[in-house]
Amino acid sequence: MRIAYFHCFAGISGDMTLGALVDAGLDWEQLKSDLAKLPLTGYQLQMEKVIKQGISGTKVHVLTEEGHVHRHLRDVQEIISNSTLPEVVKEKSIQVFTRLAEAEAKVHQTTIERIHFHEVGAMDAIIDIVGSVIGLWRLGIEEVYASPVHTGTGFTECAHGIMPVPAPATMELLQGVPIYSQDIEKELVTPTGAAIITAYCKNFGSMPPMRVDNTGYGAGEHDLVIPNLLRLTIGEKLDQVGSDGHIRYGGKGDVHQGQALMMEANIDDMNPEFYDYLINKFLKAGAMDVFLRKIQMKKNRPAIVLSLLIRTHQLETFYQQIFAETTSIGVRVYPVTKYMLPYEIRTVQTKLGQAKVKVARYQDSLRNVAPEYEDCRKLAEEQQIPLKEVYDIIKYEAYQQLEQKDHS
Repeated sequence: MRIAYFHCFAGISGDMTLGALVDAGLDWEQLKSDLAKLPLTGYQLQMEKVIKQGISGTKVHVLTEEGHVHRHLRDVQEIISNSTLPEVVKEKSIQVFTRLAEAEAKVHQTTIERIHFHEVGAMDAIIDIVGSVIGLWRLGIEEVYASPVHTGTGFTECAHGIMPVPAPATMELLQGVPIYSQDIEKELVTPTGAAIITAYCKNFGSMPPMRVDNTGYGAGEHDLVIPNLLRLTIGEKLDQVGSDGHIRYGGKGDVHQGQALMMEANIDDMNPEFYDYLINKFLKAGAMDVFLRKIQMKKNRPAIVLSLLIRTHQLETFYQQIFAETTSIGVRVYPVTKYMLPYEIRTVQTKLGQAKVKVARYQDSLRNVAPEYEDCRKLAEEQQIPLKEVYDIIKYEAYQQLEQKDHS
């Protein structure tokens, strides 16, 4: 499972979130293309690298000539609903703005229909929030976690006048969230930042065990005595890391269920030597599985079905690659549910040497042990023993060691 962890040591805002996503690998041109699907004009997006207390981060600027525009929730909903963005992005963006409206309405003793958005209804706030939702979707984030949130202290000036930090609407959004202040007299958490993180975050606390893929820093506007950055860490969630250092993937003994897409293309006119290259390319690009099947097409033409198991956010990436790299002019895509046993990667010591094995369990029972091919190949070459014998030896000795440990 792909997760994100926001370390809010200098608070969080909408532009810091967007900057962190870009810094962590969100494609800038793709983001601009996606945001262009909103029925908004008169703004420009700019990105720059900045240094905050010696640490590099990305600052995203939304440049607009729009003055003080007071939009209602329904106005923002209409802007988002009339876009050509995917439904999942529309729904989550509207959810974030609805949270904002509920917080503002409670603070000002009115209803969400009557509340006027001031700063958070401006074009730059809409871009920040929708852009952040797009970024988390594009990066395939399935769960979000965050640290306790540093809020800052003092007072800030806004459309309603002088407000204490955190602002009342921000404090309302942070109900139930662990927060703290270390006497930095600055508004470190904005309503947009609070709305985004609380709409997504599953838990606020320590970073969950994960295999890190990318880290990014989103820069805030001011220079502070601490790095004014939001750190975003993205990776694969681990069930746990044992005292022995072994990593475990999936649920605690239960089958892990997840949604995915199956993409297929029938190919009958391509050089078969290309398939090895394509399989490696698609796997390196992040496909969960790639495989081939022989079929017979009309007029008895022999052909191959190229099948890719991918995550939902990868659809556009892979159909573009299939059209670019193969002779196919059409693909089929359908949703599938993937059930997977939790597993761990173990290193076992055998009479041939060390080798990694993948160990799958179900309800605390050992179900499968699979030696890693590259380790087997290396040992076969070093020992001058047939590969199949190396595989069998490692599998047998791994089973013996694991079963003995389970019964001890």
